[in-house]
Amino acid sequence: MVKIGIVGLGPIGSMHADNLSAGKIPGAQLVCACEQKPVDESKYPGVKIFKDFDDMLAKGGMDAVIISTPSFTHFPLGEKSLKAGFHTLVEKPVALCTEDACGLVKAAKGAGRLCAVMLNQRTTPLYARIKELVESGSLGEINRVDWTMTNWYRPDIYFTSSPWRGTWKGEAGGALLNQSIHNIDIFAWVFGMPKSVRAWCKFGKYHSIEVEDEVCCRMELSNGANATFATSTGEYPGLNRLTIAADKGFLVAENDSLKITRYKCGSLKKYTEETKYMFGVPESEEIVETFEGKGEQHVGVLKNFAGAIEGKGKLEYSAEEGAKSLEIANLMLLSAWTDSQADSPIDGAKYKKMLEKKSAASKLRENPKTDFIVEFQKSFR
Repeated sequence: MVKIGIVGLGPIGSMHADNLSAGKIPGAQLVCACEQKPVDESKYPGVKIFKDFDDMLAKGGMDAVIISTPSFTHFPLGEKSLKAGFHTLVEKPVALCTEDACGLVKAAKGAGRLCAVMLNQRTTPLYARIKELVESGSLGEINRVDWTMTNWYRPDIYFTSSPWRGTWKGEAGGALLNQSIHNIDIFAWVFGMPKSVRAWCKFGKYHSIEVEDEVCCRMELSNGANATFATSTGEYPGLNRLTIAADKGFLVAENDSLKITRYKCGSLKKYTEETKYMFGVPESEEIVETFEGKGEQHVGVLKNFAGAIEGKGKLEYSAEEGAKSLEIANLMLLSAWTDSQADSPIDGAKYKKMLEKKSAASKLRENPKTDFIVEFQKSFR
């Protein structure tokens, strides 16, 4: 039985606690939690509640820790947990910059512990099917990819509800680091890391925030193909449409359906070269696949995490995997900041310094004399 402690009982942390308490994670048990705000302990019978993170690490009696606190705490709290000898799962993003993500990977290896990231969108059947089609080669060479992901609408109150939201110091980004990090993770999972990125970001276009709330990006994939990615938190109802143009087929994923057009001739490239008709088009057949539900999501990730700790399988949602989407998001911001192309791999140390400069100039919406990061870190030592 893997004994688990949770840091932060906000909306996400409470969901994890409820799933564990309800027995949805076989072989895992919630034994303690750390939360600054008052907790209705009757909801968690037998669970120790701490207000101090160090106290929980010393007296919680757990094997693993789930970090469900604001984005800027994922690296420092995750690193502390790992160095204290606990397997650790952090919410997305894994950190605010790739340099810190690498720090978590290093801490995990040094402690001989697992470090996982809540990459729950990978459990979505639609995305798993797309990955299968691409990796199997049934679509042939990928020629172009386009993902319009603009149904992440958020009203102003979403950002004003917490002083760290929408700031460089608290989130190190907006639509890219908070919302679309899920989609960028799926992009990296399916297509791999791009060779280069050219992005155009709008900062505070729709909201009174410092960070990006609209992004248009062009990427070059490892095979030289073009890929475009667009996201926004200021459009409604928005759109979630992924298009893949390949040599053996054309794929459109939207909502919970997948439309696959396959060429009867096999290869579009071959048809293009050999047809005798000026306006000829290849014969094709269309298949529509539909998917019900979103899969196990957070429960699936926790099952894999607990199983990997017990040696029952490989960790599928490692910090190394989480670092990929973070690097792509960092590359997009770097490209927008410098108004130039950003190549992969990113210079992590250089990017972190640029982010630190922006964070130092970050303006807080509440009391300008209060540094919310310092106050938060005090509460968790």
